[in-house]
Amino acid sequence: MKRASTYLLNYRIGWLAAFFAAHSNYDSISSVDDGVLLNNGKTQQQISYLSIGKGVALEPGIFWDVLAFHLENGEIIRIGGIGKKQSQYLQAGLDQTARRYLSEFFQRMVPEIQAASRQARVLFFGNRYIRKAVARQWLQAYGNLAKGIQRKDIQRFLPADAVRELQFIRPLLSDGYDAIERLNESYVARQIEAFNVFFDGVESNPLTTNQRRACVIDEQHNLVLAGAGTGKTSTMVGRAGYLIKSGHAKPEQILMLAFARKAAEEMDERIRSKLGIETLTVKTFHSLGKHIIAQVEGEAPAIDKMAEDEHLRARFVDQQVQRLMQDEQYKSRLIGYFLYYSFPYRSTFEFKSLGEYNNYILENDIRTLQGELVKSYEECEIANLLYRQGIAYQYEANYQVNTAGPDYRVYQPDFYLPDYGIYIEHFAVNEHNQTPPFIDQQSYLAGMAWKRALHQKYQTRLIETYSYQKQQGVLTQSLEQQLKQAGVAFQPLPNNELLRQLNQFGQVSQFSQLLAQMLGLFKAAGLDIKRLVSLGQQHKDRDRMRAAALLFEPVYEAYQQHLRETGTIDFDDMIGRAIEYVEAGQYRSPYSYILVDEFQDISSNRARLIKGLRDQNPGSGLFCVGDDWQSIYRFTGSDVSITKEFEAHFGDTAISILDLTFRFNNKIGDVASRFVMQNPTQIAKQIRSHAVIEQAAVSLIKTNSDQVGLHAALSTINGKVSENASVLILARFNFRKPDLGQWKRQYPNLKLQFMSVHASKGKEADYVVVLGLEKGKNGFPSEKSTHPVLELLLPPAEAFAHAEERRLFYVALTRARHHVYLVCDADKASVFVRELIDRRYDIRVDEFIGEGFQDKIADIPCRACGTGYMVPRDSQHGSFFGCSQYPLCTHTESACQWCGGGLREKGRFRGCENKRCDYVEPVCPECGGKMSLRKGPYGQFWGCSHYRKGAEFSCNHTEQFIDLKAAKYSSLTYKDYST
Repeated sequence: MKRASTYLLNYRIGWLAAFFAAHSNYDSISSVDDGVLLNNGKTQQQISYLSIGKGVALEPGIFWDVLAFHLENGEIIRIGGIGKKQSQYLQAGLDQTARRYLSEFFQRMVPEIQAASRQARVLFFGNRYIRKAVARQWLQAYGNLAKGIQRKDIQRFLPADAVRELQFIRPLLSDGYDAIERLNESYVARQIEAFNVFFDGVESNPLTTNQRRACVIDEQHNLVLAGAGTGKTSTMVGRAGYLIKSGHAKPEQILMLAFARKAAEEMDERIRSKLGIETLTVKTFHSLGKHIIAQVEGEAPAIDKMAEDEHLRARFVDQQVQRLMQDEQYKSRLIGYFLYYSFPYRSTFEFKSLGEYNNYILENDIRTLQGELVKSYEECEIANLLYRQGIAYQYEANYQVNTAGPDYRVYQPDFYLPDYGIYIEHFAVNEHNQTPPFIDQQSYLAGMAWKRALHQKYQTRLIETYSYQKQQGVLTQSLEQQLKQAGVAFQPLPNNELLRQLNQFGQVSQFSQLLAQMLGLFKAAGLDIKRLVSLGQQHKDRDRMRAAALLFEPVYEAYQQHLRETGTIDFDDMIGRAIEYVEAGQYRSPYSYILVDEFQDISSNRARLIKGLRDQNPGSGLFCVGDDWQSIYRFTGSDVSITKEFEAHFGDTAISILDLTFRFNNKIGDVASRFVMQNPTQIAKQIRSHAVIEQAAVSLIKTNSDQVGLHAALSTINGKVSENASVLILARFNFRKPDLGQWKRQYPNLKLQFMSVHASKGKEADYVVVLGLEKGKNGFPSEKSTHPVLELLLPPAEAFAHAEERRLFYVALTRARHHVYLVCDADKASVFVRELIDRRYDIRVDEFIGEGFQDKIADIPCRACGTGYMVPRDSQHGSFFGCSQYPLCTHTESACQWCGGGLREKGRFRGCENKRCDYVEPVCPECGGKMSLRKGPYGQFWGCSHYRKGAEFSCNHTEQFIDLKAAKYSSLTYKDYST
């Protein structure tokens, strides 16, 4: 629409005027296509003719005149220094050119206004929801009209009919997407009203307002975030029924997808019974894949039995591993894997704290071939070498001389070879005799010297190894050489015997389970072995990755050969082949609308299949119902980021939230919602409960066993209800399943059922009891690490700690209608339990008393490792407190010498927690240990009880003897400890 100005202008202000005249900010003025350009040599400003409102005025001066541009927005831009002879000519020319430009501009706009109006009537004012793609196309096509409609005098330049059309589309041009949203809101309200009777009766209960809105909104991609118990299935049925009754789609144009066969069957039954429709397609992703393949190939593929039976597939893989062990090369690789790659190696020097290091050991359950839990990867490698060479050893056996005393603990060398009387000590030092950051170097080096002196004193043979040898790759070679020099006979276990023993210990079967997991994820990822090895090479533990890939390759080939020989496919083939046929256009989708249930469980290949079907029909709609708070199947390939970043994956999206739950009460909802939203990457939602109560509905049972806690919970529930109350007993792992027969006989009025929390997804009960809320790999959250080769095949892990386990706990809580009972060992409480207590969630923690119940959760952090907690223990010398991470952390603290209770710090003292006991003791300011009275060559002094010669963690702090009543220690009154 731009055209060169008819009045060509190029005027430069004289130097004298530029220096003395008013408003001389610019030294030149010139014409451009649609306005004038002001310039001063450094900066410039353009004034468009469209922006000039009242025109260009002339303001006379004494020596020079001023041109004043009166803009549409009220602003006035003045250019001074205009010569008297030229000013009138310039003013008249500019004013005339501006008016001519405006007249031509708006005349050229008339056809566009008419076209925009015609399209707007069709696109925006019909009986349809306006999708963002449609709105964007129109706004981009006619966006330039918005520049001209801002003028107040536009009617002077347009014919009457064009003015009327412009007034019709002005709100769209002025407000853009906001205007579209208003039109959509009006449409949604009209549709809800028009189909009010349908929404009232389509399910047993009328649909809520938010459910109705979700059914009517018809963006190309629709994500419905349905909180637990908010009626997602009813919304799916309502959406399908609305599409048909409103004429948006015929039944055969709708595809409804579920993940599980049972869910698809239930959905199909509800569609038939509620809507009376037979021709609507309800399938699982797998059955859809089978249907697509059958349509293209002319016959349905045969599904291998292993596809539907994980145990059958795992047994097949185990059988293949057993067969492959007859091959010498495979046998050698398998033994090498068990010796060197069973666990991830991380140098002790990578860790900043003992707690961080201990977590690494516990998460990976680092055990020797003999089954001992050791304190370092390097010790595991040493133990495995001894075992492999047929050398009998004892791990951390007591030294032949009892060294226990006030200055020493019992000395337990790392390894003892009983057949040779040889001790092996592995020292955590580098080549410069430096210790890892979390070990006190002075004490540790003193301990090394003490151990050497001890062996020399009692003439016992000692072999030393060091951490730096592992980093240099010579640890086992150096140890072998020293053992041979010491006369140790090597009697290597034959490979067959070693594998026999590994088989006997169940380690081969455990490795087979890893390969079976790899098999499914590998095929779902669509990789080949070369690509897997390439990915492994990029991993920091690439040798371990390569070893696992080489052992996996022949198993994978055997599996694929089995499928070829039997003429069958598995579910991963089914999805993969279906994707190929859809993307190649060999299959043409008849579906205009795709509805997906439990969308939070979507994986990348299933999302790809959905996109392929969508792309075949550009106007098709996608409707996905799910809840990112309940995404708990990453281990099968589900990727929660596809839900969290839905629009980035699919395109223009309308998000609806179902926030009214009919399952659990507000007190359960408050705890569950607050807990899951600690992860800031979860989509924020406010879930309201239909049932509102006043008292807390989550109870914590602190006990020393699941059995005692379960009895307490069931006894309480039984006392609340008359009969037939349903109780769902949940645990993170199936091995915690209680003897239901016993409990059913004891509580015949209760309908008891046990499930893992994963299996309970989609279930509900009146009451829920959650077992096993303890710290550790088999606790809740599970702290077991995932093998890195599986991590290569899984969606990227989330940065937030225990992100999926947190969602799993949310699922556990939200299965209950009335009350949840959480059972935990108070001495080993998980981080989830500690969070509930420390952050003061609205839960009951004082409901149960009696034998087996503990007063409180262990909450005194271990001073040595920082991650364990001090728990009460007993020994032949009396009660004490030890770290919950024993034996990895051996830190201990004294108990109250009077009542055995725990001690709490207050200033320089620790006092008994028992309010009826006034025992106190002084505290070491260096490490927090107890200050004990000692005698030395110069008399009495105070010394830290954590002083141990030869120990890794020792405190040397001492103080001059002083009566404890002195003001140096406290202003409080304490007993005199000098007696």
